[in-house]
This record gives sequence, structure tokens and C-alpha cells, in this order.
Amino acid sequence: MKEFWDQRYLGQEYFYGIHPNHFLTTVVGLLPEKANILCIGEGEGRNAVFLASLGFKVSAVDYSVEGKNKALALAHQNNVEIDYQVSDLENFNFGTQKWDAIVSIFCHLPAGIRTSIHSQLEKSLKPNGLLIVQAYNPKQLEFKTGGPKDISMLYTESGVRDEFKHLEWIKLENSLTEISEGQGHQGLSSVISGVGRTIVKI
Repeated sequence: MKEFWDQRYLGQEYFYGIHPNHFLTTVVGLLPEKANILCIGEGEGRNAVFLASLGFKVSAVDYSVEGKNKALALAHQNNVEIDYQVSDLENFNFGTQKWDAIVSIFCHLPAGIRTSIHSQLEKSLKPNGLLIVQAYNPKQLEFKTGGPKDISMLYTESGVRDEFKHLEWIKLENSLTEISEGQGHQGLSSVISGVGRTIVKI
């Protein structure tokens, strides 16, 4: 899969465009000032660069070297800095209570590793930390406008709630929406979008 993504990100064109994900732009106001943010499966960097341009401290992780190269070039064009690490998520050190927010935009994980990684994401969020997520849901298979063809990699509301048991969801909903993100995501799409906050026990 690493070779697949490196090949996809080759060349000058940004496969998923250079503009941030629309859902992310609608919820960015929920982030605390000077938040320390991690973007997972960040690819060519559009969301990380957007967040950095707003003054946040942004780290990104993806296992594509070509994705990193494109992301750093985009950051340079926008006069911002991001910390971009090349790693698969299974071996990435997320830390403990490290991040004010984690952004997962169309980061579809195989079922065999997803539960473990999601558990690590929860542990790495600070108290009151936010998880911002958007992913395709199973209905997306009817539209063929982007995303995995393997239904086990698509996200459901019940699955998200089960795998993030220590988050309270400010927002979590399925919707049909027009997506225009480069050549990779184009057209009417069925997605699940959510913002979860770490539950702080008193």
C-alpha cells in the first residue's frame, strides 16, 4: 500500500487538491487557541497547511514519502511550517495526553488494525481534547465518487461510537454531500462526520 500511495502522489498535481476539507473548515472554530494538532493519514498536506495558516502548531503523519514532499512544498508556498513524519500508524508513537486535537479526514483504516489505532488516538488526546473525523460510510459504494471499495474499511456511526468509547460526541451524523477535492474526491458522496471530545471524569 505504501507504493500505491507514493505512486498516487507522484507529479506536480495534488490528487486531492490543495484546499482544506470543507467539514474541517466548518468546525475549526471549536479548536482552542494555539492548539497542538495531529493530522493522521495526511497525504499531500492540505488540511495540515490550512490549520498551520490559522496559527495552530500542526504535526502530520502518513507513510508516503511522496505525500510528505508535496505537503512540505505546499507549506512552503503558504509560508507556514508543519512537522511531517513518515510512518505507518501501527508503529507511530502517538504519545499520551499529547494532543489538543486529532484530525482524521478520509483516513480509512483496515478493520484488523483500526480498533487498536483508535484506542491509541483516544489515549493521546488531552483532557477535553477533540477528534475531528470525516469518512465515507457504506452507502458510498453506491456513488463511486471516492473512497475504498472494501466495505470493511468504511465507517458507521455505531462503529465509531464503539471504537471511541471515551469520547462524547458534539456532532456525529451521516449525510449526503457534494465533495470537490482534486480528482480523488468528486461528486455526491455519503459520509459520516463528527467531532468528539474526551470525557473528563470528576
